[in-house]
This record gives sequence, structure tokens and C-alpha cells, in this order.
Amino acid sequence: MSRAFTKEDEPERDNAVADVQFREAKVDWLHIQEKKLDKLLNDPNSKKIKPEILERWIRDTKADIEKTKQELGYDK
Repeated sequence: MSRAFTKEDEPERDNAVADVQFREAKVDWLHIQEKKLDKLLNDPNSKKIKPEILERWIRDTKADIEKTKQELGYDK
């Protein structure tokens, strides 16, 4: 392909767009996990789940929230 039809800054622009999309997806994931944790802790239906399973889900969800916050730089 001829260089006449490509912009030299396209790779940088594409990388920047990909970075923004990745960060937006991480923020969305964080919100989902926070809602999930709230449901696990406060929803009366969560009392129907076996206690050991509920504890594991809460622990895993909290760990995922902390990991995602660190990846987003929220805990700096």
C-alpha cells in the first residue's frame, strides 16, 4: 500500500483509542462487580445461598474489585 494513503499517526491514534476503550470496559466491570457485591451483602435472596458459597463469592468479588481499582489507578 502506498504511503500516500496512510497517515503516519494512525498507529498512535489506534493505540489511544484502544486504551480508552479498555479503560471504559474496566470501569464498567468495576461498577458491575460493586453492584454484585451490594446484592450479595444486602439482598434477602442471598440468604438462601449456602453460607460457605456466599462467603466465597463475597471474598472473590471484593478481591476482584480491589484488583480492578488498582489497575485503574484508584488506590494510588
